[in-house]
Amino acid sequence: MGKPLIMLSSITYAMKSRDILFKYGIKSYVERTPRNVLNAGCGYSLYVPYKTDEAENILRGMGIKILGRTERDGTV
Repeated sequence: MGKPLIMLSSITYAMKSRDILFKYGIKSYVERTPRNVLNAGCGYSLYVPYKTDEAENILRGMGIKILGRTERDGTV
């Protein structure tokens, strides 16, 4: 199983989303989106190791535009 990533439209939204999730007690990390993912926007995602579905729902509820989800191989 790879690392779950929530793809966002910009580095600004990735950082804002990280801060929102922190307030909900969910750890997340801003990372570059893998280059092989199409329609990745500017190329930034959030790695959310636990509660990824809950995190996505929180962000959508806060009006954050999510481009999609992908996984990165854990060895990268």
